[in-house]
Amino acid sequence: MPDSQGLKPYQTVRKSGESEIVISKSRFLGFCIPVSSEAQAQETLAQLRKKHVDARHCCYAMRLTGGIARSSDDGEPSGTAGAPILSVLSGANLDNVLCAVVRYFGGVLLGTGGLVRAYGKAASEALEHAEIVQIRVCARVAVTVSYSAYQLVEPLIRQKGYPAETDFAEAVTVTILLPAEECDALASAITDKTDGSAKIELLGKSLQEYRPNTK
Repeated sequence: MPDSQGLKPYQTVRKSGESEIVISKSRFLGFCIPVSSEAQAQETLAQLRKKHVDARHCCYAMRLTGGIARSSDDGEPSGTAGAPILSVLSGANLDNVLCAVVRYFGGVLLGTGGLVRAYGKAASEALEHAEIVQIRVCARVAVTVSYSAYQLVEPLIRQKGYPAETDFAEAVTVTILLPAEECDALASAITDKTDGSAKIELLGKSLQEYRPNTK
């Protein structure tokens, strides 16, 4: 569900994954690559085509936030390449991802069913080698407390694993990154710990990968 600022969490891949399969002498090279826009995806495709200039086909699918989905059979029979690649991305519910499959033709025709299976398998195996991550709506919150109150607040922040930066001045200000849906609970807990003396300010919200500190 989008929050009040229209931010919507999604899944993507942290880094590229690759695969290689050989079917009836044809080589299928799969690439699952994070992208942030259609322009970046097209630029990435151009680089792949340049690198694999001798390949017969460079088929692909992409999904971007905002409901954008594109696919191409790049000369293969209609529906035999782009659609199965897109199905892999859709099945994993991924956005901001490009998956391309380069085919070096081996001289043996695979038929419609064989092509669908080959492109789908190459895409799936590339995705298996690309780590899936959650992009969440995160909030940045500044908590200002006295030095004595900080001794009560710090263990709470540390136990939750929230990434935080601390500034020690006349008072102590802790800037915390946390999932947006946990803001109210944190504010309530800090208020209770400090008998209402803490100043709590929401600095803003953004979409990003949330990685709590491990204990």
